[in-house]
Amino acid sequence: MECDNVSYIDFCTMVTIAFVHSRFPAGGAERITIDIARYLKGIGGYRVYVYTTRVNQMLMPEDSDEILTIRQIPSQAIQARRSAAVEKLIESDGVDILVQVGKALKGVDGIRTRTGCKSVVACHGEPFWQRYVIAHRRQKGLIRRTMWTLFNKRRYEKGNLAMKKAVQRTRKDYLSSDAYVVLCRPYINQIIDVLGYDAADSHIYAIENSDLPVQDICWQKDKVIMFCGRFENWSKRIDRLLRIWGKVQDKLPQWRLSLVGDGPDAPMLRKMAEELGLERISFEGMQKDVGRYYDKASIVAMTSETEGWGLALSEAQARGCIGIAFECTSGVAEILQPDGECGFLVPPFDEEAYADTLLRIAYMTEEEQMRIRRNSVDKRLQYTPELIAEKWRLLFDRLVSR
Repeated sequence: MECDNVSYIDFCTMVTIAFVHSRFPAGGAERITIDIARYLKGIGGYRVYVYTTRVNQMLMPEDSDEILTIRQIPSQAIQARRSAAVEKLIESDGVDILVQVGKALKGVDGIRTRTGCKSVVACHGEPFWQRYVIAHRRQKGLIRRTMWTLFNKRRYEKGNLAMKKAVQRTRKDYLSSDAYVVLCRPYINQIIDVLGYDAADSHIYAIENSDLPVQDICWQKDKVIMFCGRFENWSKRIDRLLRIWGKVQDKLPQWRLSLVGDGPDAPMLRKMAEELGLERISFEGMQKDVGRYYDKASIVAMTSETEGWGLALSEAQARGCIGIAFECTSGVAEILQPDGECGFLVPPFDEEAYADTLLRIAYMTEEEQMRIRRNSVDKRLQYTPELIAEKWRLLFDRLVSR
C-alpha cells in the first residue's frame, strides 16, 4: 500500500508520536526521524518523542529541542526492562503511535492492548535483513567462532536456517503492527510473496527515505572516490572496496580514495589497506559535516552485502556525485536507476566488473560526468523531506482515525 489520498484530519487534541531508536542520532534512520519531526512541528498538531538508549549530542541538530523530546530507556540487551520502560512512557507522554525502528519491541502486543496506542514497525533494511545479523552474531567471540566453524557454517551458509529465522521474525513484527513500513514498493511484493499474504488485505506501506535539496551544489569536483558509512564489514563490506581500489589505483594515478566514517572494523580495514599496499587512500574518521566531503568527491562508491536504501548514495546524488554500487537490493536499484543515467549498478558481487565500471566512470569526459550528475540531482528532488514526511503524516492520520 502507499500513503496517499488521505485528507488532513481536524484533531481536537495533539497527536503524539514516539520513535524508538537504539542510538540517536547515529545514521540514516535517525536522520529520517529528525526530518519527520521537523516537518510535523512546522505544520502543527503533532508532538514527537524519541525513546533511545544512547544520545549522541555531537550529532544533534541545532533545532532538536524545538522539534522533539528525548527520553532515555534501557538497552536492547535487557528487553523486558526496555519494554516496561517504553510502556510507562507511552502512558505518561500520552503516545498515540509508537514507531519501532528496525524491529518490534518484545511484548508490543500487550503494550498495544494495555495502552491503546498504535504500533508501527519501520523496516530500514531490505526484507528479511535479519538473516545477515543472525549469521554475523553466530561468529562473534572465540567460542562462537569455533562453534561456527565446526558446526554452524554449513547449516547457515549452505542451508536456509538464517532465512527461515528471518522470515519468522518478520512475520512476528508484521503481525504485531498496525502498519509495517518498507523503503520501496518492490519490498512490499517480496514480503507478501514470502509470507503468503493477500496484497489487498496487507498493512504494508512503502515510504522512501528523504534527501535534503542542496542549494549551492559544488559542480567542480576533485578526482576523489569516496566511501561514507559505518565501518561494520559484515554489512558494508568495505574490504571489497579496498581490493577493488588495489586493482585500479595504478590506472588512476591522479585519483585517490577517501573513507569517511568509523566503526568496530576500522582497525582491521586500516591493516588490510597496509597489507594490500594501497596508495593515495585516507581514513577520515567520523565527521559531523559530511557535506564538505561530498562536495569534493566525483564518485561515491558502495560495496555493501545488504542495503535497505543506501542513504550515502542518495545523499551523494543530491550533491552532484556519481554513485556506483552492487545491485544487492531493490532499494539500491531504485536510487541509481536508470543504470548509466543516474548512477551505475554492478552485478553482485563481481569485483572485476566493479573495477571496470569504476574505470569507465573515471575515464568519462567532463560533459558525460556532468550529465549524470545533473540527472542525479533532479532525481533526488522527488524525495525531499517535505514530500517524504507528508507520506508519514498521511499514515499517522490514517492510523489515529481508525
